[in-house]
Amino acid sequence: MKKSILLIASTLLCSYSMGQQVQGGKVNTESNKLVNKLDTNKKQEGWTVRGTNTLLLNQAAFSNWIAGGINSVALTARADYEFNLKKGKNLWENRILMAYGLRSEEGNPSTKVEDVIDLTSKYGYQLGQSNWYSAAALNLKTQFAKGYDYGNPSQSYISNFLSPGYVTLGFGLDYIPNDNFQLSIHPLTSRFTIIADKAVFDPNQDGILTEAYGAKPTESLVYQLGAYVGGRYKVKLMENILLDNRFGIFTNYLKKPQNMVLAYSAILDLKVNRFISTQITADLFYDDNQIGKLQLKETLGVGLTYKFGKY
Repeated sequence: MKKSILLIASTLLCSYSMGQQVQGGKVNTESNKLVNKLDTNKKQEGWTVRGTNTLLLNQAAFSNWIAGGINSVALTARADYEFNLKKGKNLWENRILMAYGLRSEEGNPSTKVEDVIDLTSKYGYQLGQSNWYSAAALNLKTQFAKGYDYGNPSQSYISNFLSPGYVTLGFGLDYIPNDNFQLSIHPLTSRFTIIADKAVFDPNQDGILTEAYGAKPTESLVYQLGAYVGGRYKVKLMENILLDNRFGIFTNYLKKPQNMVLAYSAILDLKVNRFISTQITADLFYDDNQIGKLQLKETLGVGLTYKFGKY
């Protein structure tokens, strides 16, 4: 895990250092190289529609290979769409992020490598002529299918569609200078945890019910009131290489505010040509109401990509 975190940190450091030039023996952080990577134009009027469809493949095959190995194939489909409208001082932004992937190994049942549904809608009203907006944001995050602890094959599934499901409604301020950077500060945020499938309270199928995702076995909905700080930063590291970062921090005013929910995700897109690219993704997540440990997920794949709109 330490190596993975160091790799992510190194990637972010490169995105910063590549934007610097030395002029007259001094580092010029406002160099043209950095300016070229960033979209310094303000939000444009009208609709901005863009999307990415990706089909990634990982495959390994062995035949009479003396060192050994297991034939395997992993396939992941990902869709990422944005529909944004700027009209005068009004800004309405919508994002749909969905992904699902399976891995199949010879002699073993298929396992999931990706499963996410992440829907966001945000409205902002520009304050004066600044880059600040009074904002309201709504987010839904869940998964498509049942999830298992593959390290404990005797267990039944431990998660499912809307089990958990997280609905977040926040009010506050957004700082949006351009299409590549956003910072959200929402001191009044409601977070609802939904448990629609009661089976997740009994993963061992022994009739002994346990708490799950901060909910008691008698609860289908848990309410939290707190503060949310999040952001997004997209940077073009070099030609055909784009890094998209997102982070979010939530703290609950009502109970144990020190136990914050932390989330970070990064997508490194290395474009080979118009339809072929390599994607590396990294996700870090911590929620004391889940397992109380830092969760890490990394994926790497080569596959087909179709983009539309301006990136």
